[in-house]
Amino acid sequence: MELLRLNNTTSLSASFSGLTASSNYKLELDDLITSQSYSASAAANGSGIVSFVMPDHYLTYTGSLVATVKDSTQDIVNITNIEILRPYCNIDTTGLKIYGKTSGLTTTERNNIVEYERLARYIIDSHTDGFSFIRKEKEFIGSGTDELLLDEKVHNLYKIYENGELMYDASSNTNEADYKINKQLNAIVLDIPESNRINYKKVWRDRFLDIDFFEGYEYIVDADFGWKVIPQDIQEACELLIQDIFKDNIKYINRYIESFDNDDFKIKFAKNWTATTGNLIVDRILERYKRPMRVGVL
Repeated sequence: MELLRLNNTTSLSASFSGLTASSNYKLELDDLITSQSYSASAAANGSGIVSFVMPDHYLTYTGSLVATVKDSTQDIVNITNIEILRPYCNIDTTGLKIYGKTSGLTTTERNNIVEYERLARYIIDSHTDGFSFIRKEKEFIGSGTDELLLDEKVHNLYKIYENGELMYDASSNTNEADYKINKQLNAIVLDIPESNRINYKKVWRDRFLDIDFFEGYEYIVDADFGWKVIPQDIQEACELLIQDIFKDNIKYINRYIESFDNDDFKIKFAKNWTATTGNLIVDRILERYKRPMRVGVL
């Protein structure tokens, strides 16, 4: 089940059908990303449909949840997954463009655009790391420098733990030192003037200088990770893919066709066509967001 969080969304709810009319039910939620748990209760209506209001947390953040519905005897009557996320483009604006209208999408037309956006989002996510926005705790290992390098964008730093000990809390006024996020949003540094900062492993000449993040130490960072907003070019890429899906062009437009035999209707694709989105313009947009290759040791 997908729940789309739009810019003007003030409440999210998940509905389940096929239940006993007017009976009470409990929803238990387990977030697969943050390991947080939530619960809610509601009564089914006369048609056997029950709707649960999602926690306000997900009005801001992406969620990947396991949802378990239980009846009054604690028997499980439904279990499923719920994805709470943002669409990669404006559903209504894109729908008006697709159907050539200035206002007034029908329910069917809007539902079609919602489905097309979902497919376009899947294509984009298959070529990138996606564009979620999540508050979570994430583990990093110090490298013996004055900055803690992160592997994704970070915003709104809340807490830092060093080898299990709390060393920074943004809500506290008694921290021994204050930390901040660097300008590139990919590292945490001590909140001091930058004149004496070491961003490389210490060498002999630096042997008497202090470092902030010790080599081999485990650091747990509680922060907002990901993308606060969907980048404008990703929104445009999503719209282009929706247009291709709507026009049924996704199979042919810019598919790196090497040859086309009109007599026998034979199409020959380039060998790497499965590595593309099917649209050259979208491919170019996604190039800058490609998953980085992480080199490991076997």
